[in-house]
Amino acid sequence: MAFNLQSAIDDLFKPPTRLQSLVDRAVGPQRDEPDLALNLDICDLVNRKKGNYPHDAVFALLPYINGRAPAQAQLALTLLDNLVKNCGHPVHYQIGSREFLNELFRRFPEYQPSLTNAVHYRVLEMLQEWRVSLCQRSRYREDLQRINDMYALLCRKGWRFPRIDSDNVAVVLEPEDTLKTKEELEKEDMDAMQAKLQELLRRATPRDLREANKLMKVITGYEQSTKQRDYNKEWEDELQALEHKSTVLHEMLREADPGRPIDDTVQELLNKCTSSLTRLRRLIAEHEAGEGAEERGDLDRMVRLSDTIGEAVEAAKELRCGRKPQMRALGTNDTGAEPQAAADANELISWDDDTDSAPNPVPNTDPVETPKSPLDDLAGLSFHTLQPISPSSSTAPLQSPSAQIQPMTNPSLPADSQQARMHRAAATVKQNDAFDFSDLLAAAKSASAKPNSARTASWGSSPDSAKSNSKSLIDFMS
Repeated sequence: MAFNLQSAIDDLFKPPTRLQSLVDRAVGPQRDEPDLALNLDICDLVNRKKGNYPHDAVFALLPYINGRAPAQAQLALTLLDNLVKNCGHPVHYQIGSREFLNELFRRFPEYQPSLTNAVHYRVLEMLQEWRVSLCQRSRYREDLQRINDMYALLCRKGWRFPRIDSDNVAVVLEPEDTLKTKEELEKEDMDAMQAKLQELLRRATPRDLREANKLMKVITGYEQSTKQRDYNKEWEDELQALEHKSTVLHEMLREADPGRPIDDTVQELLNKCTSSLTRLRRLIAEHEAGEGAEERGDLDRMVRLSDTIGEAVEAAKELRCGRKPQMRALGTNDTGAEPQAAADANELISWDDDTDSAPNPVPNTDPVETPKSPLDDLAGLSFHTLQPISPSSSTAPLQSPSAQIQPMTNPSLPADSQQARMHRAAATVKQNDAFDFSDLLAAAKSASAKPNSARTASWGSSPDSAKSNSKSLIDFMS
């Protein structure tokens, strides 16, 4: 108890911080109206220091909002509105916390009175703006569900919320069609995670510390978040959305009548495209230093987008002056021809197979020589009758098969034996077949069945010689 009392005394007598001094000056009793320059200085300080500054700046305004001085309460609410619209998610995370919302509505009665004072009316209006803008359009709307819960609670209590201005809602967040690069989207997510981590460490409850431990692993890259965003896809979607809007605007202005004013739909598209034109040109200047293929592809798309939007802006000026704008059709070059047609016209050699434009071929009257097949060369050959060669040939003339091929006999057989007679008869019958060696094979087998003495006497040589000759003949036939 003594320690808590000593801490309270130290907090009471310690000098105020720079942030607290600026807040006291911005909402001091001597002011009758808000100092916008001072409020923006406080916003810059919060954005530059980060850390606990968003929490300290937001909670430093609560005593003034719940105070008994309506003028100071209005000044504090104006400064809070400036912080919400200029400091991004670190401040959004603070106003979406249970602690802040409970303190903000602490002085509210349970039920709405018949006459609502100006401070309560302004708080209800701001809560309605946060619910419509932050809780529905923010990338981190899951961290701001306490705002919806407070809105539902007040509705059950019978509180009626005032109508809000659409312009104020649009200022709370950046426009939805704001063009952001992949690096900017990644940096925005990192700042949001760091702001959430800082608040979890400040609370230091066991549950918050466990959640902070998981978040630190995601920030350092030790683990992958389950809600990892695809920055390439988001960048591609933004470019495609802007291309679609610029195309529709270009066609509508091209078909517009100079004698009629521009309708609201065209004017709304023109305002959105014009607001993106400055950002687009800045991105083009930044991407010109890139050397990668992806950077060059994005640069070409952004240059075409910038030209299309610039031409649409000039066409709108011409229509307001009552003149018909000279606008080229999208997908054509400056000469009015399509890019592919212009490229074909400048091409010296066309590689396309265009049969219509090709000249008619001249018919060839020369006889076409049909290539000969190898079977045609062998068609006139006969294995039974040999054609005589011309006498002019350098080789000797060949005789007929009957005169050249003689019956072959085996000298190893006796002349009066039955095998020899059968061999001569078979040779006489088959003398016209030059490739029949069956008689030789039969004679060799018959000779191998005789005794060695008979083969030696009939062959007129040694037994070893006859044996060698018969084996060589058998080897040749096999």
